Amino acid sequence: DDTPLYGYALLATTSVMFFVSIYSLVVSKFMPHTGIRFLDMIKDDQYYCLLVPITSLSFVVAVFWNWLGMKFFRHN
Repeated sequence: DDTPLYGYALLATTSVMFFVSIYSLVVSKFMPHTGIRFLDMIKDDQYYCLLVPITSLSFVVAVFWNWLGMKFFRHN
């Protein structure tokens, strides 16, 4: 049974996504320019740092409505 492995993988992925989002949304705005092009692009960005969190919220809503529709279909 691979259920614990999938659980740990989901937990690790969620943790990485959370810390990357917090860095790009909050921490990078207070950091000085590092000279590393990628980190400086994240620091100066105003659009893409918000794209993933906002898209994930609408994704959760879409998954919920899909699940609810499946429940209505299967139990009628």
